[in-house]
Amino acid sequence: MSTTPSTDVALMLIQLIAITIPSTVVLINLLRRSDNLKWKYRKLSFGLVASCITLLLTAAVGVLSYFFAQLQLPATIDAGLVLIILGLLPLGVFVAVLYREHRKEFGP
Repeated sequence: MSTTPSTDVALMLIQLIAITIPSTVVLINLLRRSDNLKWKYRKLSFGLVASCITLLLTAAVGVLSYFFAQLQLPATIDAGLVLIILGLLPLGVFVAVLYREHRKEFGP
């Protein structure tokens, strides 16, 4: 199968999203273990993590929408693409729960 430049770029974006997610999870883990941060920096850090996850999800939806619209993929691959997006949602929920926990412990 020959690919178009648009498809090549979309595949590169998916790879970029895939390598960014683990580093985001590592940063969340480091944030959880930091005991010496003031609340305002914790709040800022959680905001940055939440925006990162939101942007990653938005980018993934955009790229996967391109795949749905432009490529004739088998239904199983389409289902796999949808599951990838759904798999990122629990990460966002986890960050929200973690924020709430930190707010109770360190917040005003």
